[in-house]
Amino acid sequence: MTAKDLLYKILDYQYLWALPHNKNSKPANLRLEQMESLLDAFGLAKKNIDPLVQIKDFISGDKESVDRAKRLKKLTNLDYLVQGEFLYDREDHENAVLSEKVRETIISLYPNMTAHINERPINISWLYNNLFLFRKEVYKLTYPNGGMAEGFSAGLHYSFYLQNKLKTCITDNLNEIDETLWLILDPAKRDIDMNTLVSQYNYIDHDFKAIDFDWEMENY
Repeated sequence: MTAKDLLYKILDYQYLWALPHNKNSKPANLRLEQMESLLDAFGLAKKNIDPLVQIKDFISGDKESVDRAKRLKKLTNLDYLVQGEFLYDREDHENAVLSEKVRETIISLYPNMTAHINERPINISWLYNNLFLFRKEVYKLTYPNGGMAEGFSAGLHYSFYLQNKLKTCITDNLNEIDETLWLILDPAKRDIDMNTLVSQYNYIDHDFKAIDFDWEMENY
């Protein structure tokens, strides 16, 4: 599995399973456990915060860093990723490939600002936070319509048909966005095999189709 798989699991979880009436359910808890394992596997959990840096910041009295340390204590591992905090604990050079791509692309769009662009930081954290929020909205927009409704309406299903044409067009053109988010989450774009995930990170490959069906039968 890759960090792109993790991205898709997060989008699904936040859209459906983090809702108040779902978040304490079995399907939600099992999904959260899977994501915790993947966050650990890809080095995106809070445990990757450098404690020596935190201690130094407290001693120096750097207010911004002290405030961040207090804020991090309140975040879950998933919050730490979703809010882009992991990027502040990563060396800038790890995002060098993406940073150069961003710089080249923006210079091609604004050639008269080349010097200005070259002098300023790329701000991968701004890129991530803005693009991730956009991707969440796209996920919501493109989520498939429900199945056959009781009291079938041809008019309603024609509406679904028209919507799905646009949804397909959007999803067919998401690759560059998803590749960019993947590169931010894991610049090495690792593909960790299932045996390693199971043995080292306690990942469990659940049959969510069956689990979700059983839960729906019990609750609806």
